[in-house]
Amino acid sequence: MMDRVRRSFASARECKHGGKVREAAAILGKEPLDFSANINPLGSPPLEDVVLRELQKIGHYPDNSYAGFRQAAASFVGVDAESIVPGNGSSELIRLFAEAALDEGDLALIPSPTFSEYENQSLLAGARTRRIKIGQSGLPLLSDSDLAEAKALFLCNPNNPTGKLLSRGLVIDLADRCEKCGVFLLVDEAFIELSDPEQSVACLAPEREFLFVMRSLTKSFGVPGLRLGFGVTNLKLARIMNRARIPWSVGSIAAAAAEYLLGCEDHLKRSRALIDEERAWLTSALRGLGLVPQESSVNFILVNIEPTGLESDQLAERIMAEGVLVRDCQSFGLGKGYIRVAVRNREENKRLIAALGSVLTWGE
Repeated sequence: MMDRVRRSFASARECKHGGKVREAAAILGKEPLDFSANINPLGSPPLEDVVLRELQKIGHYPDNSYAGFRQAAASFVGVDAESIVPGNGSSELIRLFAEAALDEGDLALIPSPTFSEYENQSLLAGARTRRIKIGQSGLPLLSDSDLAEAKALFLCNPNNPTGKLLSRGLVIDLADRCEKCGVFLLVDEAFIELSDPEQSVACLAPEREFLFVMRSLTKSFGVPGLRLGFGVTNLKLARIMNRARIPWSVGSIAAAAAEYLLGCEDHLKRSRALIDEERAWLTSALRGLGLVPQESSVNFILVNIEPTGLESDQLAERIMAEGVLVRDCQSFGLGKGYIRVAVRNREENKRLIAALGSVLTWGE
């Protein structure tokens, strides 16, 4: 049978993610405190009224054009609704982009370290991939020959897992290089609303042929269970992707929630203020444990744990026994010397530090 399955699917590898609260709860017998997923520490604005109202219409299919969602997203980033591609979270949009941009054997360039779904979805589309080291500036160290050979390039801004935010000008310069070479550029701005939205290039995407910019409501508004995101691009590519996406991939409750959430900008302002304050506190507390947190501009911190003598999978397993989840960063290509922790509220951040302190003193 395997010789009849599409080769890129038959050779697919598991793509690891954080946020495995239910799996951990089944082991621990209680729900853990999750620092492995980078969700807005303020959670979501109240959604009960939206959900209950939409439940009255649950006997009907969603509007597959998602006119309300697309208009709300367009207003949010300052473009026309025709430039919006709605999606069932970032993963669907990454796959849709890969399927639209990449043919069998094409080359996709993947900065390293970064979110593993870019490489995973490119490989599933049948493409070849090449990892490109990220330089001190935060940009991938791309040669002209890399771009000449490639069909697509992925960029995460702010980058996951490093927390590095590129300025708008640097991203525009990279987009200009891609336009000249005819290389599709996906800019994943999943965390930019929790960092500095002024650095977004979403409003420029409709003016360019090869730029696709993604946003995630999951992270920004604390709704990972709803699966919501959208892309911004030029009218031609948006039409192609909207025709190609799976019909009704966004449920009616999620689509209604999206329209409401995209009007809650005050919630995002409060979130950014909290994140800035708590990130500074958590960074200092991590250093106090002898760890080496990396500078971050967003709601998570990459932490070098090599001084502890523990490997990342060991530390992640031991701290789960304390009722806390952290992200083992091996799947980002960082070896066993790093973990990533989310920035949460002060009480929860203190619990993380206490759990880490307990783990680091085991056997003393």
